[in-house]
Amino acid sequence: MPISAVLHLIPTEDVRLRPTMGHHAHAAFLSLLRISNPGKAEEIHAASTQKPFTVSPLIGKGKRHGNFLWIRAATKCWLRFTFLNDELFTHFSPAFFAQELPLIRLGQAPFQFDHLIVNNIENHGWSRNITYADLVESAKPETEICLKFHSPTAFRALTPRGQKSYNHTQVDPIRCYRSWINKWNAFAPLQFDRDELLVFITEQLRVSRTETRTQALNFGRHTEIGCVGTSTFRFVSGTAKPHLIRAANCLADFAFYCGTGYKTTMGMGQTRRIYGVKR
Repeated sequence: MPISAVLHLIPTEDVRLRPTMGHHAHAAFLSLLRISNPGKAEEIHAASTQKPFTVSPLIGKGKRHGNFLWIRAATKCWLRFTFLNDELFTHFSPAFFAQELPLIRLGQAPFQFDHLIVNNIENHGWSRNITYADLVESAKPETEICLKFHSPTAFRALTPRGQKSYNHTQVDPIRCYRSWINKWNAFAPLQFDRDELLVFITEQLRVSRTETRTQALNFGRHTEIGCVGTSTFRFVSGTAKPHLIRAANCLADFAFYCGTGYKTTMGMGQTRRIYGVKR
């Protein structure tokens, strides 16, 4: 079951941090998992295959001073963690039932745990959960798919001679769907035919409009570049292979949980589908 949980935090003092350091949120996730299940935390950290979680950058009101974000004590902040299977969530959640949960640190900045939300009861709607079966069942044969990339989104690509890799920051359907179906087939009990779907996407899905810009995500020792903004995809033929159109819609909905592209476990690729966009 995909789960999106919102972790509400309050800084215990005035803090200064770089506003986009997703690796600190990654470290906080693993430290919380380590409280509940140290072995699972090490297993997840060491895994070289698809990882069953994503994290967001810290969200909270602060003031920019140079390259840093200043957040005053007692300011409400939050992080979003997603889980691509409920087994990982069962290992993660017991940390919050501890009698004294230690301070959560993002870098050197201390935050006090406030509460954890896993149901869609908040106005911003970032917390929710759904079964894989319900994702498939609820997928509609929409011929237009609009997505918003809330944090820098990029795809790793090779130079023409294959000597170096770099961040490809242009959003296009095939790279998005490659990212989503790889995550889906790694964790969902119901598999999609990867080759069939990607051929269909290549032939039938096009970018109809896009409003994106590049943005940097600071990792301390290096910076990653990605794009943020909205992109809309449209099927060339709305009547061709309706089961594949439904599968494509299902994966676009799944992007809310799995993110898009590169380094989704460190704050990149936070994605949300937008319905009812006016033409």
